[in-house]
Amino acid sequence: MMKIHELLLLNPALHTEASRPEMDPLTENGALQEAQLLDIRFDALTRTVGLLFELRVALQLRDTNTGVLVANGVSELSWTARSSTGLTAWTVGRSRPHLDRGLFRLDLNLWPAPGAELKLEAESAAFFAVDVPGLPEAPPDYSDPDRMKIKAEIAAWESPFEPVHAVFYDATTQS
Repeated sequence: MMKIHELLLLNPALHTEASRPEMDPLTENGALQEAQLLDIRFDALTRTVGLLFELRVALQLRDTNTGVLVANGVSELSWTARSSTGLTAWTVGRSRPHLDRGLFRLDLNLWPAPGAELKLEAESAAFFAVDVPGLPEAPPDYSDPDRMKIKAEIAAWESPFEPVHAVFYDATTQS
C-alpha cells in the first residue's frame, strides 16, 4: 500500500487508474469548502508543494476522508496568517482555483478568524481524494492536550491510503 508522501512523486500511472471526484478542486470554486488544511510540504529542489486536507468535515468530497493536492513547477507559494492560534486545523472558507497565463493558481481563505490565506501558482497540479484506513468517523478534538492521540486520529504524510478519486491539470500539455 502506498503512503501519502509518495503522491508527491506524481506517478503518471495514477492518471489512468483514477476516477473523477464529485467536485473538482482544480477547477471548481468552493470544492474544498470546510475541508481542513492539516499540513503543507514544500520540496524546493523539485519545486513541488503538497497540501494535506482533512475531508471528514468538508461540504463536498464527502466519500473519502483525506485529500492531497500536489503542485509541480511551483513559481509562487504564500502563507499569511493574521493571528496566532493554538493547535488547529485551518478550515477552508473559500477555495478559488483558476488559470492565469496558462498556470494553475489556487487561493484559499482559511479560518478560525481572523484567518489565513494560502496562494500557490504552478505548472501542473493534481488532487487525490483518498481513504486512510483506521481513521475515526470524525476529526479529533484539537483542544485535547494529548498530541499523540490527535496525531493518531488524522492523516499524515506517512499514512497508507487507498486511492478513490483524482483529477489533473498540466499547463505544459495544454494547447
